[in-house]
Amino acid sequence: MTDGFKKLQKSFSATADDLLIRAMIPRADGNGYQMTGFKRDRIDYLAELDAEAGISGIALKSGAKIPVKMPYAELERKVHFTDLNETPVLDLSAVTGAAVQVAMSPLAPDFEIHKASPAKKLSLEDVPLKIALFVRQAEEQNFRMFVFDEEDVDWTSVEGIDGQNGKATQLTLSYGTGPFDDDEIIFDMPRPKFMELYNLAKMNGQPELDLREWTRRRDPDNSQPPAPLKNTPPKGRAGLMPGY
Repeated sequence: MTDGFKKLQKSFSATADDLLIRAMIPRADGNGYQMTGFKRDRIDYLAELDAEAGISGIALKSGAKIPVKMPYAELERKVHFTDLNETPVLDLSAVTGAAVQVAMSPLAPDFEIHKASPAKKLSLEDVPLKIALFVRQAEEQNFRMFVFDEEDVDWTSVEGIDGQNGKATQLTLSYGTGPFDDDEIIFDMPRPKFMELYNLAKMNGQPELDLREWTRRRDPDNSQPPAPLKNTPPKGRAGLMPGY
C-alpha cells in the first residue's frame, strides 16, 4: 500500500468531530483567563460580531460564548475546512481571551456574557427624597396613607417603639402635620429596616421611597421590600397624595 493511498484512506476515515480547538476563556473567579479545549462537534454556531474590527464568535452547545479576534470568513474556514491530517489541533489561544478584550467593540447581545460590565457608578448628587407610607394613629388601629419630604423630618427624633428594634417606628415632623393633625408619625416598620431603606435610597440617588406596601400590612416583618413610586405628588410641604 503506497504512502499516498494510506494518507487518502486516513483522510476519508477522519470525521469532522476530530478537530480539537483551543481557546482562552475567563476564569470563574474573574482573575484573568485560562486555556480550554473542545471538539468541533461541541460548536452550535459561529457568528460575526463586528466586521470592521474583525471580531467573530463561537457559540457552544452548552451555551458558552467565546469571542475571537478573527474575521468571520477566516474563522469559518479554520473551524470547518481544516485538513485534520495537517492540523488536528486548531489553536485560537492567541486570538481569544485578553487579545479580544483589547480590541473589543460592543458585542451582539448573545455574546454579552463575555464582555466585562462596568461597575455602576453611584450618584454623588444629594437628590431630595420623598417618602410614602401608611401612618397609624397613636393608640388606635386607624391607618392613613401619607407622603412627605425628608426635609420635613426631625431626624434626631426617629426612634423605635417598644425598643430600638421594635416592630414600629416613630418620628416627629419639623414642618407640617401628619394625616391625623399631629406632628408625630407612627408607622409599622422596625426602625433599623426603615433607616436601611432610607440610606440605600439616598446612596442610589432615588427621588422616591415607597413604603406603603410594607407599612399597610399587619405583619410588617413578613412583608416584601417596597417598589418605586409610580406617581410623584407635587413637591411642597408634607401632605396627602392627591385623591386621598
